[in-house]
Amino acid sequence: MILNPPTAASLDDVALRLYFTAWSSLIAIVSDFEIHVQASGYSDDDDEHDSHWAVEQQHYLDACQPELQSICTIVQQSNELALKAKLCAVSPFLLLLKTDPRLSNSGTDVDFSELRTLDAIDLPGAVNTFCPVRLSPEFITSYNLFRALRNKVTHLGSANTTFSPEDLLRKMASQYLQLWPDRTWLADWVTVESGTRLSYFHDYSYSSPYSDVFAQWPRTVAAIGKADFKRLFGFEKSRRRYRCPKCLSNAASKYPPETVECQTAFDTGTGAVHCVMCNSDWEISREKCPECSAKVMSVEEGMCLVCGYG
Repeated sequence: MILNPPTAASLDDVALRLYFTAWSSLIAIVSDFEIHVQASGYSDDDDEHDSHWAVEQQHYLDACQPELQSICTIVQQSNELALKAKLCAVSPFLLLLKTDPRLSNSGTDVDFSELRTLDAIDLPGAVNTFCPVRLSPEFITSYNLFRALRNKVTHLGSANTTFSPEDLLRKMASQYLQLWPDRTWLADWVTVESGTRLSYFHDYSYSSPYSDVFAQWPRTVAAIGKADFKRLFGFEKSRRRYRCPKCLSNAASKYPPETVECQTAFDTGTGAVHCVMCNSDWEISREKCPECSAKVMSVEEGMCLVCGYG
């Protein structure tokens, strides 16, 4: 008898944890250089130093290549587990296709984890054969690219490829849409953050998973392209964003996030704003805020959704 077959939920949980671990690592790579530049007193309008910092950034990215290669392998592992989750949603035993089962006359039980499962190269074809929703050719191309690069890193120690964190972030945004089209991107990220080692410090007084995600939100917005942003969140990237009272409360601490960091709600045009993190809707009034003069006040909370007054 085969014991402990995996479930789609358990595989997706691990796949999402790996996905957002990779995402956070890429955001950190981008932001660390920006923080270094800002600490130097450099101004975006300082033309004299443009070429200097361009060279410095390239040297920095050269130094990041080993870490970027490791992130690439994490992304591919996430992809494979997510595809296996899709197969498990039909039947976990589809993972045993094209493998030679271990047969025993003694009838000894065997744990599913001890059995060989489908090779990575076969997973997209299996999903497109047995699952109700097919993978796009664009996703399969991206998947095979990551798989080839992962194999080079795993077997040769180097992919002989120069990785760009921005390019990896763009590819990952598109991949999420294929792998988890019915899930909420920011909600998944918060869930993952609540299970990291940093969750030990989440006392909701000094920090929380919401504040951890908020700290990375502005650079995440910058990294996601317009088309993927619209597909991920349902709103145009250029559309003005507002505070969500619920998420802001969950992130409340002795060091509250800056305004730009916690704007995850969008005006729906129907007298309410919708938060793409918690999926809450907030009725708004056009009463002028006494603090910033904006006219986007939450009816229920009496809070200005621009500056947080109230």
